[in-house]
Amino acid sequence: MADTVSLAESGDTPVRGQWYRLLTDVGEGVGKLTRTHRYRAPDSDEAREVERHLLVLDLVEPATAGVGYSAETSVIALWLGQAAPGRLSQHHIALPMTQFCELVGPGEEPPEWADWQAQQAGE
Repeated sequence: MADTVSLAESGDTPVRGQWYRLLTDVGEGVGKLTRTHRYRAPDSDEAREVERHLLVLDLVEPATAGVGYSAETSVIALWLGQAAPGRLSQHHIALPMTQFCELVGPGEEPPEWADWQAQQAGE
């Protein structure tokens, strides 16, 4: 997995609809979001370690109802997890802009995204 600089280091800011790679683990215990995860495609018997990517859904103003209090703009992002072999689940996270920019770098659409879309279409 190649070294990537964070958005904070590059001076970039997140853009709605863009994928970003998680560069470090976030949180602790059950709520921990790891920078990599094991993923098994629906048509495969082999699980592989893949980088975790976050899709920015929205950037919300400080103190927006339903997001939680933050004195700065919050980033709302989606990430996918493996609910069961061959089944994906969607999760959301809200982080203050500064923290988000320190945790992520440029990313790309992850391989599980196409599988998620197919799952949602009933394929």
